[in-house]
This record gives sequence, structure tokens and C-alpha cells, in this order.
Amino acid sequence: MTSGAKTDEQVQFKTEPPCSACKTLGVPCAIEGHVTSVRTRRGQMLALQHDRVDTAFIVRAGVLILQATFPGRTRQIVGLYFPGDLLRSSFAPPCAEATLVAAGSGEVWRIRADALEALAAVEPVVRRYLDEAVASRIARQAIHAVMLGQFDCEQKVATLLVELALRTATRSSGYAVFEMPFSRKDIADYLGLNPDTLSRIMSRFKSAGLIGQSERSRMAVRDLAALAARSPAAQSLIEISVARRQDVALRAAV
Repeated sequence: MTSGAKTDEQVQFKTEPPCSACKTLGVPCAIEGHVTSVRTRRGQMLALQHDRVDTAFIVRAGVLILQATFPGRTRQIVGLYFPGDLLRSSFAPPCAEATLVAAGSGEVWRIRADALEALAAVEPVVRRYLDEAVASRIARQAIHAVMLGQFDCEQKVATLLVELALRTATRSSGYAVFEMPFSRKDIADYLGLNPDTLSRIMSRFKSAGLIGQSERSRMAVRDLAALAARSPAAQSLIEISVARRQDVALRAAV
């Protein structure tokens, strides 16, 4: 599913109703014919710039991790990107070594940023998607900044688990089940916690019946409403997820 960008004259408006996948992810079908589809596997690194030009990535399935290393510093996870999210290589901080890593198997759409902007100029639904995707990203970055600066340790962990459950979980036996996208050490780094502190909090959440672990890398949220009550940012995350996915069932779940 690879093609170059079409000129403004070649681009035609899409009048077909959106497919079920596009409804779920909030990504317009109009973009599909202009992208390169990349299947990912766990740990796969994606070049942020393709052919040295600003490149846009749209997550269709799985989770992407943006990590950055400044000179003389250690690697730091700075962003998580879920299905429906948009990332541009220009979003990465300049003068830092930035890498995009797939947290597991999935699918990513890749397109030149200028080609995507040209498509948005003639397709209002694409323009709306880009604006909403950037707004969602900024809102979530603000939540992450406040979480790091003001939340206590339990609130930080609860916030991450709620976001993962909202954005990636499937329902199984009444639980919200999802893959943990990175290791315990990476989670601790992302949340600004000591790994031992993280382990103690996870154990407390399990003892309280909030979460369980069905497999080594799979987490089950047993009581999403109770877990959300532990995070001051839960309602904001819920509203962001509902707005992007247009899924009122999310609001009912918590």
C-alpha cells in the first residue's frame, strides 16, 4: 500500500462513508491511498526522517515509543503514541538523538509531512484529523508534565495504567486487558520513579484488586473505575479518548 503524494489537482474528495476501522481510530480513509504501510515488530526502530525529510507517522495498531538522548545524558522515554495518534519527525527535540521504537507488533502509516499537509489543504476531514491529533498530543503532554511535577507515586502509576487501558485494552472476562509497552525500568523512567517504588505500588494495586497480570507482559485492569479514582488526570484522559474515538462506552466504563 505504497504511493507517492498526489498533486492538488489529482486529489479528489472522498464521499464514501468511513470504514469501521477509521471510525474507531478517528483516522480518515482519505489518507490511506497516499501512505506507505509499515508492519512493526517488538523492538523495531523506525527512522524518524525518511530520505532526510520531515515525515509523518500515523499509528494504526500497536504502540510507538519516542525516546530521546541529549548529549551527556541517558536515554529517556518522552512520548507514547497509540492507535490513531500522529507523530512527525519534527516533533522530536532538535540536537538530541531521537528514536522511534515499536512496543510490539502493529502497523504504522508513513507519509511525507508536506504531502500530508497538501492533502489536508483539499480534504477538510484530513485537516480536522491533523488539528485534533495535534491538540490531543499537546493535551497529553501537558498531563504528563503535571504528573511528573505534582502527582504522588501512586497517582503517577494509576495515570499511566488508566491511559493504557483507555487507549489499548480489549475486554476479556469483564477485565480491560492490554500489553505493557515497555519494561518495568522503562516505566519507572517514564514516570520519574525508582524501580523498587514502582514494584511496591504495583503490588499494592494488585492486593487492592485493581489490577492483575495474566501473562508476563499483559496487564488486566479489574476495576477501571476504582483505578481512575486514584488519578487526578483520569477524567481528562477519558475525555481525550472519547473525543478521538467518539466512543461513549468509554465514559460509561469509568
